[in-house]
Amino acid sequence: MPTDSERIDELERQVRRQGELIDVLYKRLGVGQLDAAGMPSVDGLYPDVVDALNSGQLIVAIKLYREHTGVGLKEAKDAVEALARGL
Repeated sequence: MPTDSERIDELERQVRRQGELIDVLYKRLGVGQLDAAGMPSVDGLYPDVVDALNSGQLIVAIKLYREHTGVGLKEAKDAVEALARGL
């Protein structure tokens, strides 16, 4: 029967392997991991929020920003409006 340490080592190996497989899938699909997960990209922006702003959908952008960050309505509105000014 494997020890706890051996089980943990095996689980860590499996997680690493799954991460490698996910990387391969993202590369084949041509999608960045952070973009696909709705996470900020390297520049710290949420791609879907930027897309909504570029489409003139301020309310949608605020909603998406709130979903990503968990901030309140006022904070999200201020952040998205500041982002819009910088685009």
